[in-house]
Amino acid sequence: MRGAGWRFWGLCVGAGVLSILTGCASVTHGTTQNVKVETLSPEGKVVDGARCRVSNDRNDAVVRSGLTLPVRRSGENLNIECTQSGLPPARGQAISRVNVGLVGNVMIGGLVGVAIDTGTGAGFNYPSWIQLIFGEVRSFDRSAQTGDEATVGMKIGTTEMAAAPAPKTAAAPVPAPAPAVVASPPPPSPPVAVAPAAPVRPAPAAPPAAPDARVSMDDLRGLLPAKP
Repeated sequence: MRGAGWRFWGLCVGAGVLSILTGCASVTHGTTQNVKVETLSPEGKVVDGARCRVSNDRNDAVVRSGLTLPVRRSGENLNIECTQSGLPPARGQAISRVNVGLVGNVMIGGLVGVAIDTGTGAGFNYPSWIQLIFGEVRSFDRSAQTGDEATVGMKIGTTEMAAAPAPKTAAAPVPAPAPAVVASPPPPSPPVAVAPAAPVRPAPAAPPAAPDARVSMDDLRGLLPAKP
C-alpha cells in the first residue's frame, strides 16, 4: 500500500476516534446555535425593537426582536418572552430536538460520544428563526421548520396587557392631637345657715264638757212636796 493510502486511512481512523472521544455533534455542530427572534402584531405586521428575554438551563439573555443571537444548545426547551409598550406580551417555547450529529453517534455505537453530545447540549437543535405574535403563546418545533425559513409555530394560549399600576395618592395629613384641657375644680359653696328647730309645744288640753242642761220629769217630781 502506498504511503498516501496509509495517510488516508490514518486520517479516517483518527477522525473516528476523535468523534467518539469528543462527540460527533460537538465536532459538526458545536455547542451554540444562532436563533433569530422576530415579533409580529396581532394583524401580522413585523414589529422590530421589542425587548425579548431568551432562556433555558444554559442561557439567560436579552435581545431586541429582529436580531439574531447565539444560544447554548441544550436538551431543555428554549423559553422566549417579548414585550412592547401598548401591546400584550408575546411568549413562545422552542422545542429542543435531537440533531443528526447525535443520531450518527447512536448509529455507530459511540456511546461515549452520545454522552458527551448530551452533556454539552451539542446534540440538540432549536428552530433557527422564530416569529412570535403579541397577545399569543406559541410552541415552535424544529421538525416543523423548512430549512432556515421563519416558523410561526402553533398557538397554545393567549396573553393580556399588564394592569396599569394604581396612581399613588398623597396620604391625608393626620391632625395633631388637641391639648388636653384640665378642668379646674369648682369653688367651694358658702355654708348655709340652718335655723334651729322650733320647740314642740304640747297641744292644749280640751276644756271639760259642760254638764247636760236637760231636766228630766223625774227631777221635777223630786222638787214637789210630798203628798199627805
